[in-house]
Amino acid sequence: MKGYPLISVTGSELMPAYYVRAATVVGVIAVACMKETAGQPLSGSPPSVATPEEAARMVDKQAPAPRS
Repeated sequence: MKGYPLISVTGSELMPAYYVRAATVVGVIAVACMKETAGQPLSGSPPSVATPEEAARMVDKQAPAPRS
């Protein structure tokens, strides 16, 4: 089989399926090892406000939402 080097090198027509399965296992392991960071600030970013009162002042200073 000239057009399929993975099959011709190994002699197994199932080798592409094994290759995809191995890549899937690596991907699943990588995702399983990731930490969940939803709702947390990005590392290295300073807080934008120090107190809830400062946050309320910032919101009050914002321009009103545009009307559609």
